[in-house]
Amino acid sequence: MKKTLLALLLGAALYGGVNHTGVVQETLSSGGYTYMKVQDGKNSYWIAMTQRDVKKGDKVAYTEQGWMRNFHSKTLNRTFNKILFAGNIEKPKAHTQTQQLKTNMHSDYKEKHTLSVAELFANRDKYVGKTVTVKGKVTKTSKGIMKLNWLHIQDGSNFQNMNDLVFTSTQALPEVGTLIYATGKVIKDKDFGYGYFYPLIVQNASFKK
Repeated sequence: MKKTLLALLLGAALYGGVNHTGVVQETLSSGGYTYMKVQDGKNSYWIAMTQRDVKKGDKVAYTEQGWMRNFHSKTLNRTFNKILFAGNIEKPKAHTQTQQLKTNMHSDYKEKHTLSVAELFANRDKYVGKTVTVKGKVTKTSKGIMKLNWLHIQDGSNFQNMNDLVFTSTQALPEVGTLIYATGKVIKDKDFGYGYFYPLIVQNASFKK
């Protein structure tokens, strides 16, 4: 349970709340959780959320909190190779769809010495190991997780629905909504343990207005 709570905290810190819609293929409830195998477009995978009443064929909308690999449910006595802990699951209203953002490499905040969020996601191999600066608005912060502070930045740009960049730092965090410069080292394929693996993150960050 302690590992599960830490994993959920990590998910809350690292994810910008990516939204999905899926159709329930299979459902199990145990230990206060409902486990659902969903069909999300061409992808099929398991998600878990606090217990609720759903059945096969229901359409559900949910927000990413964090992925875990090799997660073992003691109450089900079952190990899931990969499962998404999700939040805000609800049956979507009629005729609503998960918002898909159009790729946009431009940021209104970009300056000569900065990169846009979309540029980093699109060219992560090019910038890995390098120190970069992004100018954007703080959208979310989390303090003191794994002895680090976590900050999300958006700048209006978007690459294949990726528009939220995560920074880790020991520096004090600016307030949500603040327009800042965030500078740090680009890391790809970062594994924090507990099943959390991230293709892109910026570490050892510093912030200034």
